[in-house]
Amino acid sequence: MERKAFVKGAVSSLTLLSVAGCFTPMLYKPRTYDETALAFLVTEDGSRVVVLGQKYHYIFDEISPSLKQILLSPLELRTVVVASLADLSVSSDNVVTGDYSLHLSSQASDEQRNSAIAAGFAAPDVTLSGHLKGVRYSAEGFTFPSTAQPQEFAHRYGATIREERSKAAKILLTPVTVAADGALILGGLLLLFLLLAGYGRALSG
Repeated sequence: MERKAFVKGAVSSLTLLSVAGCFTPMLYKPRTYDETALAFLVTEDGSRVVVLGQKYHYIFDEISPSLKQILLSPLELRTVVVASLADLSVSSDNVVTGDYSLHLSSQASDEQRNSAIAAGFAAPDVTLSGHLKGVRYSAEGFTFPSTAQPQEFAHRYGATIREERSKAAKILLTPVTVAADGALILGGLLLLFLLLAGYGRALSG
């Protein structure tokens, strides 16, 4: 009787382990989630691009010299630049990557086209594309100060982001802070809103 009970218990245990083994890969299988962009910013030195989402903040610190030049270019040029982000994904350790593309709006003048090409845009289409890499942070507890509300978008721009999950991953709280005067700060640097002509279907993953 004891032997039967032992065998029965052993079989049950093996069955549970087998089922658990089937579920384990599923727990860490990549998934997608939707994000909404509230603001696009750049540090005053052009070293980092920040996308403030409703759920997370995405801080990109690997920026090409050409992109940095455009981000810090005179307003006359930036107001005719349309930006898009695509293929956004987040690794299990919260490293976020994506591709960007820039082009000029139909309102761009010949002088603005020449300025864009001098800044690194490829002729004859006058476009600039590349890769971004950074870190994802939690936006939990972050509140936009009323004095720093971004320019209203004509439409909400969303992303479908691919995410690799890991039980060991810990999402740190955003390092973006709010100064006493309502300015947004990152690592001691002032964050400036990106006043571009538009964002296309920006953040479409």
